[in-house]
Order: sequence, then C-alpha cells, then structure tokens
Amino acid sequence: MKLFNFLNTLHRFFPRLRDFWETPSNTSKLTTAQTKDMQKNLPEISEALYWSKQKLQQMRNERLKKLLIHAKSYSPWYQKSLAHIDVDNFTEQKLNELPVMNKKILMDNWDEIVTNRKLTLEIAEKHLEKMTHDEDTLYLLNRYHVLATSGSSGKRGVFIYDWDEWNKHYSFFIRYPYYNQARTDVLTAQTTITKIVQVVVCNTVFALYSLAKTYKFNNIEMFYLPVTLPMHQIVEGLNHIQADILKGTPSTIYKLCQEANEGRLKIQPTTINVTGEPLYKPIRALIQKIWPNAKVFNIYGASEGIIGMNCRANSEQMHLNEDACIVEPLDEWNNPINKGVKSSKLYLTNLYNYTLPLIRYEMSDQLVFLDKTCDCGIQHQLIDEPQGRPEFDFTYSGNIFVHHLLFVTPLLLEKNIQEYQVIQTLNGADIRVLLIGYIDKDKLKNNISNKLNKLGLSEPKINIIEVIKFDYPSSGKLKRFVKIN
Repeated sequence: MKLFNFLNTLHRFFPRLRDFWETPSNTSKLTTAQTKDMQKNLPEISEALYWSKQKLQQMRNERLKKLLIHAKSYSPWYQKSLAHIDVDNFTEQKLNELPVMNKKILMDNWDEIVTNRKLTLEIAEKHLEKMTHDEDTLYLLNRYHVLATSGSSGKRGVFIYDWDEWNKHYSFFIRYPYYNQARTDVLTAQTTITKIVQVVVCNTVFALYSLAKTYKFNNIEMFYLPVTLPMHQIVEGLNHIQADILKGTPSTIYKLCQEANEGRLKIQPTTINVTGEPLYKPIRALIQKIWPNAKVFNIYGASEGIIGMNCRANSEQMHLNEDACIVEPLDEWNNPINKGVKSSKLYLTNLYNYTLPLIRYEMSDQLVFLDKTCDCGIQHQLIDEPQGRPEFDFTYSGNIFVHHLLFVTPLLLEKNIQEYQVIQTLNGADIRVLLIGYIDKDKLKNNISNKLNKLGLSEPKINIIEVIKFDYPSSGKLKRFVKIN
C-alpha cells in the first residue's frame, strides 16, 4: 500500500511520468476515443478510393510537399539530408533527387529522424520491452503506437505512429468492404454480430494484434488464439468459437486446413483473411478445397505503412494505398522497372507518417505492378499478390540462382508435411520437416534434386530431416529459408 501511495504521488506531481502512466481502465478509455475518432474520419479516407487518376496525382504531390516541409522543419536528420532540396516546390516527378534511406540508416539515426524531440529510441525500446511482457500494453505517452519488426531480412526495425497516423493506417485496411467475387454483395452486415478469430502472436509489439486491440466495435466479437499454443488447443478453441471470419498467416491457415482434412477441426468460416506471409498457390488451392464456400482475402501490409488490399473475394490482385504511399519498384541495380516486371526491391515514401518520416525507404519486397485499371472503378495501382521475397532465394557456386518456389511447391504438395524449413548447403539443402503422416522421402528428394540439376547444380544433395517440433521466435514467424553464412 505504501508503494502504491508513493507511485500515486509521483503520478500527480510529475507530468512526464504521468504521460507514461497506462492503466487498464485508461487504455480502455483511449481505445474507445480512438475508435470514435477513426470512424469519424473513415468516410473521407474511403472516398479517396474513387478519386480520378488526375486527383490522385494532385493529392500525392500536395501530401509529398507537406511531408517534406514538415520533415525538413522538425527532423535534424532531414534538415541535413534535404538542405539542398526546394521542398516548397517539390513534386513526385523529382523523387530521384532525394536521398535513399534503409533500415540500418533508420535505426542508426532514429533520434535525429523522429520529428518530436521528446521521443527517442531509448524511450521507444523501453515501451517495447513493456509490451513484450504485457501483451495488452498499447499506448506510449497516451498518444503513440510503437511497433517492432524483424522483417524477413532479420534486421530489426522500430516504427512509431501518433494517434491520427495510426487511425489512418487502420482505415486503409477497413475501407474496403468485403465484397463477393462478383462485387454484387457485401459479405458482412453492420446489423448483425460477426465473430472474428485471429490465430496470431498475441503481443502488441506486432501490428496485426496491436491494431485489433486498439479498435472496438459493437457489431464485432473478437477472439484471439496464440499461434504458440499446441495445435490441439488451437483446434479445440476454434471448434468452440465457431467464428464467421478466420484470420492468420498463410502457414497457420495451411496447418488448420490439414487439421480440417483429418476431421479434427470442425469449422465452416464464411471468410478467411491471410496476411504476413506469401499466399503460395498450393496453399490457396488447399483452402478452397477444404472450405469451398469460404471467401478468401489476402492482405499485403507492412509496419512501414504500405498496404495492398483485394477489392473482392478470391482475387489474386490487390490495390495499393496509393493515396497514402508512393511506391517505386526497382531492379537489383536500383533502376525503375516497367509494369508487368517483378521488382527486386522498392522505395517507399509514406505520405501520412509525420512522426517518423520514411522517405524513399528501401524495402526488399518483390512486387509486380499491373498495367491495367481494375473494373471495380478504383484507380489505385493494381499488383499481383506477392509470391515471396529475394532473401528467400538461394545462389550456389557458379552463380546458379534458385528461386525458393522450387522448394516450396513440392513441399506444400505433400499433404503430410505440416511445416518445413529449408537450410542451404554447399551442394543442395537440408530440409527439416514436421510430419503428420507418411511421406515418400526418396521420391521427394529426387524431385527436388532433379529440379536443381536442371538449373546446373551438379550432383545436388538433398537431406530430408524429420523433427518433432519447430522452435518459433517471439515474432511468431519461422525463418523458412536459411542461407549459407
């Protein structure tokens, strides 16, 4: 009791400490207020989906100019890097005049890049540490949302959004109604209660869970099942909840498909949302086989702010949030590429995050910009759903390039492989597999070896190593492809 009174005294008399003070009741008040603010501004953000190409370009130029002016005014790092740039008369056509940033530059200069001088990486890291030990912690200074991501590259990044920026980030996901494939009907009604279950890493350090915990709606009943639970407990929970909408990573949904195929999982979701990993075609096909009536939506999103959304169910194409981000697809030598060509990387300029400006921020995502306009009427850039990242691919002696799909496809077509990890060796790969039944290991080895041999790898050696479990990191994402150091 004495300790509690002492802390209360500090809370009353030290405003800076009070800013950090977050109690469950205060969090509830903040999420209620933030949900209300988000809903108030959602119609305006949704309207941007139907801007003409001309208006879209006009608004991107205006937002880019405002971002540059703000960054140059309040960020010491950008004051230096943009010193030679006339930000008052800047347009998107001049983007190549701006310096490029990557995750290393961001993390090395975080305190100088952030535009609020009371925010530091140390403060953000301490908040992340608190979030790691308390899965429901959300707000920093009662206003900011902090995210951490290792990304597929393994390089850690820390990102921060203020109240309004977080609202926008969330709005870019939900402004797309759940249309059926023909776009004739909306699948979820506002007048009925919808049950949604997420099988995810239950920690607000990560965007998917943090967004879900921030916003509360009277017509949505949310359930969370930690992906780290034993599979039989996840299945038991799903069977009990009987949700309308099932959300998770493609690899998680793949395992649930196997459980349903074996008769242990007895659910019939009307909608399945996947995000966080590539939705490989064998996984999509299995989902449609197990739940033929379910509508599949694939979400491409990153903590940095770029978002890709389907405008209808079961589509393999997505619209980027072009009103909020400028995305430059590039080849491996940093040259712009034509539409229809898969990028090796991209530069992202987030037009709505003024707190931690990301301007020409390099990402390793491989995207294919489509040279067409969608018949839904939305003018925002169409892309094919991403099918991987360059860090998943292997290169062997003699400059022999092997795309990761060479391994993925035969592994996913084995119905009794629940999980896999491909570890590159000098002349092949060690493939660790978690099995739920018999597989012909020799046949699988020969299949992959023959494909590698055709690419020029002489006498490739493939080892299939059975394991009883995989140890997941705290991010919940297993590193599926491990290159030779």
